Amino acid sequence: MTREIFISEQAFLSIVLSAAEVYRRESYGLLFGYSLPGKTIVEGAIAYQTAERRFSEVSLFERQNRIIQRVIARFPKYEYLGEFHSHADYRGREAESGLTDADLESMTEGEIALVVAINPRRRTVPWSTNRDGRLSGTLADFRFRFGGYTLRPPAAEQRGPKRKQRGRRRKVRPRLSRARVSCPYAVGLLRSA
Repeated sequence: MTREIFISEQAFLSIVLSAAEVYRRESYGLLFGYSLPGKTIVEGAIAYQTAERRFSEVSLFERQNRIIQRVIARFPKYEYLGEFHSHADYRGREAESGLTDADLESMTEGEIALVVAINPRRRTVPWSTNRDGRLSGTLADFRFRFGGYTLRPPAAEQRGPKRKQRGRRRKVRPRLSRARVSCPYAVGLLRSA
C-alpha cells in the first residue's frame, strides 16, 4: 500500500519559503504532525536556521540540534515525523525530487522524507498531485516538485516471524517506498487567482 502524505498550509509555506530563501543551496528542516493507518498528516515544518549550507549538502551543528530536540520533546500534541530538504538546479542541470545515496543513508525506518526540487519557472503551472504521486506547481520565479518517501520494514518482517535460514546470512534492509504527496492549500493557490 502506498502511504499518503498530506501537508498543511503552515507546513507547505515553511517548506517552500525555506527552499526559496536559500535557493542554490540546500534547505533542511524537521516535520511534525501525526500518523494514521496509511496516512501521515504534516502539520508543521521547522527549517534549521544555523545549518551550514552548500549546493549539495547541509551540515547541522550538534549543539543546536540537541537544543531543538530538547525543545520539541516538550510539545506532546505532535510527533516527530521525519525531515525535509531541497535540491536546487545547478549549472544547467535540473533539480530532481529524488533521494540521493546520502539521503537514503540518513533515513530511519518509519520516518518520512520530503525532498523539494526547486528550479527556475519557465511558465506558470497550477499546483497538483501528479500521476507519480509528486506534488508540483509554481510560485513567484520558481517551479517546485515535492517527492515523499518512507522506509518500510524489510519484507521478511512484514510476513511474520523470522525463519532460520540455511547457509550464509544476508542482511535484511528496509525497503524504500514512494509516498503520494498532496496539499489542498497549494492546489487552490492559482485556481482562486
